[in-house]
Amino acid sequence: MTRQKFAGITLIGFGLTISVIGALLMFSALNAERVNRWLTDWAEVGEQPSPTDFAMAEAAAIRAIRFYPGPSGAHWDRLGRVYDWQHWQSPLNKGPMEIALLSASEILNESLGTSGSANRGATRLRAISAYQQAVELRPLWPYGITRLAAARLRAGGNDQDLAELLKNAYQLGPWRPMVNRRITEIGLRGWAGLDQQARDIVLENARRTVSLSRADERWVRELGEQTDLDRLLKLMVLP
Repeated sequence: MTRQKFAGITLIGFGLTISVIGALLMFSALNAERVNRWLTDWAEVGEQPSPTDFAMAEAAAIRAIRFYPGPSGAHWDRLGRVYDWQHWQSPLNKGPMEIALLSASEILNESLGTSGSANRGATRLRAISAYQQAVELRPLWPYGITRLAAARLRAGGNDQDLAELLKNAYQLGPWRPMVNRRITEIGLRGWAGLDQQARDIVLENARRTVSLSRADERWVRELGEQTDLDRLLKLMVLP
């Protein structure tokens, strides 16, 4: 084979590879955008998705992960949010839930679909598992860590793991308003299971949240009333 032929074959192979990667990225992005539209609609309406919408969003989020040519924390985070929305209005699990994380292959190969959407425990476990995948891929992104912490709390994971997640999120985003709000809410709702260091972090984030606006101050007051911590907040946080 001459050098020119070898170079030509190499260029053709390179071009085909780039084309395939480009097609995979496009299909992944199209599915991700579909999921984003569902998430936006659910947030605007403020209601639990129907079983059909949930199943369609789950399938699209999984396709976005599968088509993407490599690991993607953003795509796993999006799938976690789909699971998170299902049963989001249901009460927190009072008793501790056994949190045995699912592997990536289990999540991708065994979707819940319409029939599984009614299983609150299954959707909450999958939210935790998907967020865990996302956090491992983006360990320095505090927003993903707070989502994982909130998912653990909803599933009954009010334990030392929750406390460590709050500490980590605070370390990575100590002055980010959304992180401050999330740590405040998760920490107050999961107060009973936190150690003293985590509680101090929650109170500091509550102070920072209160300082943001009058609306945030009212919100923290309401959280205190809902969690029976209003006396503590009046003493340690509120002006």
